[in-house]
Amino acid sequence: MKGNIGPGCLSLPAAFKQAGVWMGFGLVFVFGILTKLSMQQLVECSQYLSRKKDDIPLDYGDLMLEACDNSFEWIKKYKYFAKFTVNATIVALQIGICGVYFVFISEHLKELTEQYSNFTAPLTTYLLLLFVPICLYLIRTPHNLAQLPWKTDFNGIMTASGSILYAFEGQAILLPMENKLKYPEDMLSSCGVLSTGMSLITIIFAACGFFGFITYGHDVKGSITLNLPNNVEFSIVKLCLTMVVFLSFAIQFFVVFFVVVDLSWPTVRQYFSTKFSTKLLSNRYEYLYRIFCVFIAMSLAIGIPNLEEIIPLIGVTAGIFMAFIYPSLIDTMTFLPILLQKYEKVGITLSRKRSIMISIIYRMIRNMSLIIIAFFACGGGLYSTILELVQGHS
Repeated sequence: MKGNIGPGCLSLPAAFKQAGVWMGFGLVFVFGILTKLSMQQLVECSQYLSRKKDDIPLDYGDLMLEACDNSFEWIKKYKYFAKFTVNATIVALQIGICGVYFVFISEHLKELTEQYSNFTAPLTTYLLLLFVPICLYLIRTPHNLAQLPWKTDFNGIMTASGSILYAFEGQAILLPMENKLKYPEDMLSSCGVLSTGMSLITIIFAACGFFGFITYGHDVKGSITLNLPNNVEFSIVKLCLTMVVFLSFAIQFFVVFFVVVDLSWPTVRQYFSTKFSTKLLSNRYEYLYRIFCVFIAMSLAIGIPNLEEIIPLIGVTAGIFMAFIYPSLIDTMTFLPILLQKYEKVGITLSRKRSIMISIIYRMIRNMSLIIIAFFACGGGLYSTILELVQGHS
């Protein structure tokens, strides 16, 4: 829950405005179910391939590499390219998330410039605890549901889908968390970590988006916190959320540092070592290299300084690939060869063959459906988001 609940959740009322109150409500549950399914695929593939590698923990990129390496012969030669593609998508997603953090912090600091507040609490509980006063305020405020549209147009629904997908984006932390569990089988049990966590997250997202939109209607802003009153109590809430997001920036950017800096910096350092022999100069250039990565995220925030525009853009691009396309591909490459080998095995009964064929057909229909839906959502969402960007800046 800590890995999923953040600025994306606070932007969901704006997504309900774009999609319509009941359409947005339904989309949250649809994407919640689909996200849980794709996460389950990742965990199942990770546990199976990890057992084949003597229980070596696998991250997202390694999982794609191992899936290719254990699949059909013609796929194996693309395993390093596939891993690079996944890692590049993770970097793009994390830079986008950090860009959202930049916008979130700047918008709230601008609003709090002339206000002063003093509040302390344990850092790890800020995000969850501060949802209580916000939700209480949204529920107690008078609502006018009758005048709100239950759905909007195609462009609005596609843009809202991007915002909702961004809010559900937690695939990057799923496998590291599963690798750290004392009992990994608890992740996929009927009332396990994944089922319980995703159920609670979906309910929280639906409630936040629904009550936020029916409270403020079409006046709702990119983050629901920007609509809260400018009194002392809610100024403290805004300040605490701003500080939590600010301090979480380094955590979100750790993935970027690991993939980009730790993997590519040795090559860059070797280039500089031929010109600069001292360790001090080499370290300085590494710091500049890290600063450049942060500058990219800041440039994205400067280019799209609006939460209602930047969040859907990230959701319909890197978010869709991480959430639906890659898990379906990994699942197909991991289990389809195994099922085909079982089907072609000599000596099995006709009923067993029929059962295996049903499993193959079901898995292929499920995975291909997710991929087709994902590409449709990516194309439609990207078109709608770019259209809004052009109209907003024209």
